[in-house]
Amino acid sequence: MPDLPPEPKKILLRLPNWVGDLVMCTPALRSIRKHYPAAHIAAILKPSLIKLIEYSPFLDRIIPYEPKGKDRGLRAYLRFIQKLRKECFDMGIAFTSSFSSAQLLFLAGIPVRVGYAKNARSWMLTHRKKPLREGGKNVPVNKVLLDLGLCELLGCTDLSTRPELHPGQQAEEQADALCSRYGIRQDDLLIIMIPGATYGPSKCWKQDYFAQVADRLIEEYNAKIMFIAGPGELLIVRTILKMMHRSPIDLGDQILPLDTLMALVRRCSMMITNDTGPRHFAVAFDKPVVVIMGSTDPRHTDCNLEKTIVLQETVPCGPCHLRQCPTDHRCMSLITPDRVIEAARSMIATYCLK
Repeated sequence: MPDLPPEPKKILLRLPNWVGDLVMCTPALRSIRKHYPAAHIAAILKPSLIKLIEYSPFLDRIIPYEPKGKDRGLRAYLRFIQKLRKECFDMGIAFTSSFSSAQLLFLAGIPVRVGYAKNARSWMLTHRKKPLREGGKNVPVNKVLLDLGLCELLGCTDLSTRPELHPGQQAEEQADALCSRYGIRQDDLLIIMIPGATYGPSKCWKQDYFAQVADRLIEEYNAKIMFIAGPGELLIVRTILKMMHRSPIDLGDQILPLDTLMALVRRCSMMITNDTGPRHFAVAFDKPVVVIMGSTDPRHTDCNLEKTIVLQETVPCGPCHLRQCPTDHRCMSLITPDRVIEAARSMIATYCLK
């Protein structure tokens, strides 16, 4: 195992492909920047996530990479590898656990390659960290601590777990304009609800349940409810709005850019959501959040939960991590609107009505 360069000039990071995982990676980005303040730090990231960290002070450059899009195919892949080789990076860190992420660093000729020893890729890494295992199986560990584990391997001393987001001035102005357009004042109880999930329908709570909760929060607190749709989720939101008896804020067919959504979350009072990426925006901005969790193991995200209530039903078939439930989706249907209302009331009383 080669020695770690004490002051690497150029560091390449392979960043996660999911919104939530990327937000949970920001403590590691901060840790690396503090440990290597003079290094040029570049990050490989799929284009759809660039707005999340475009203004991060922890990175010098973002290198777009879309293996399922414009970079698809062997020729495009080899061109991308050649581009990386010309950069002459001193160190590469894979914050994803795939074989392909380690392969990318290996083929790019980076002399020091750091990552987790899993998925048959250990031989391509010069500095490896073993995943936590029990009984011959990997134990789920939350993404924040996983990524900070690689920082610890590098000798980083700042291992703070708090995620950190920087929406940028334009996004802040767009969020202000949105609030002004819909008459949202600073003292309003603004509750953002996210009823979709990019991962798949197994993560989605029942639409009529969301409608019931929204109606009751409007009735009880005169709350301003805003449903947020991600790409491909407009039908979910439109269906919920038709089921409601009260009037929430209707964004029409708007799909908010990620940076604008971040800035909007900074202005909200609380969030009620499925297990989605934006739940981590709320954590980053210290907002209370109620998470309705179905098919996923909560241990993957059980960090920074001081203002988070996770509602999950224990069922024999879960957590299955399937994108679509093959049976009756009981892990979600058994979580009643009353449970979510109770959790929301607790959060409102504790954090929003002071």
